[in-house]
Amino acid sequence: MDYSSASSFVYSKACGMLGKSFVGENAQKLFDARSLSELWELIFKTPAPQTPEVMLANHLEYEAIRKFVKEYTTLLSYYDKPHSFLIALLTRYEVENLKTISASLGWNEQKQPRFVNLGEYQILHIEKWPDIAKITEGTPFEWYNQVPPQNEHWEWDYKLDLKEFQYLWKELNKIHDSSRQDLFNYVQKDYALKNMLWALRLKVYYKMTNEQVISHLFFVNENPDANDPLCSYAFDVLNREIDNYEQWADWRFSEYLNPHEDGEVWSINPMWVEQKLRQEDSKKMLHLFHQNPMTDICLVMFYRLKQQELNCIRAAVEALRLHADREDAMNAAGIVFENL
Repeated sequence: MDYSSASSFVYSKACGMLGKSFVGENAQKLFDARSLSELWELIFKTPAPQTPEVMLANHLEYEAIRKFVKEYTTLLSYYDKPHSFLIALLTRYEVENLKTISASLGWNEQKQPRFVNLGEYQILHIEKWPDIAKITEGTPFEWYNQVPPQNEHWEWDYKLDLKEFQYLWKELNKIHDSSRQDLFNYVQKDYALKNMLWALRLKVYYKMTNEQVISHLFFVNENPDANDPLCSYAFDVLNREIDNYEQWADWRFSEYLNPHEDGEVWSINPMWVEQKLRQEDSKKMLHLFHQNPMTDICLVMFYRLKQQELNCIRAAVEALRLHADREDAMNAAGIVFENL
């Protein structure tokens, strides 16, 4: 079918999938489960495997990712030739697969690890296991042709993530349909916010200097600077003292700051800021999904909403394993529960 007809069909199918998903208000149901087995049955509608709790938790998260990827690639398959950015979104799972391969080989494991199957959209040559050079040969990750030395693993992982951002940015700029500006604006802000939150975590939790933080940022120009479309928000937080509320009062995202009371010791809480931004983003994604039913932005929002669902599933799993408070777990996942 032509692209317009395919887009209409994809929107209809995606609506049906989201209706059965744990997004929006439905996400709260994940946190009603009283055990991992009950959570499994809620998500997959099948009896839970009889395995130890730790193994069940890992298996549940893997199966949730596998289910999502299957749904997304099924929607992609309805297009004769989907726009390259829609396919490029799956790069996140190529990167995770490559990190899994590298970690397994680094531990000298002989058994092939469990991968996320991307079907016809997979570019890594998984069948070449355990030869990492052949696995990445002819792909954008061809430079990753050996297991990194143990003391360099973090740097290699950072480069993988950086290349993913740069590749997605390049593919985003190839979209020229009617939704391009809305999609471009959303993705640019989303990536810039991720960079900003990353900078805050490095600054607050790891006590990094500005120079150190900058060396860990993601960027799409030649170097990370305040003019890079992904770095402007991150650079804005670098010179603000983390325990000086007055310096944050005029911040563009001040409404998401953790509460401050006169006379009380205060320090910016990156987790609080992230949770509040997640809550707003969930509403924004649902709005954009329904506002753009015949465009690529619909499928991009489906992808992002399902990723939020995965975040909620992980939070629900951890809450059960750690016996954490239900509302705390929901808040960490970015769920608004004011009507509970």
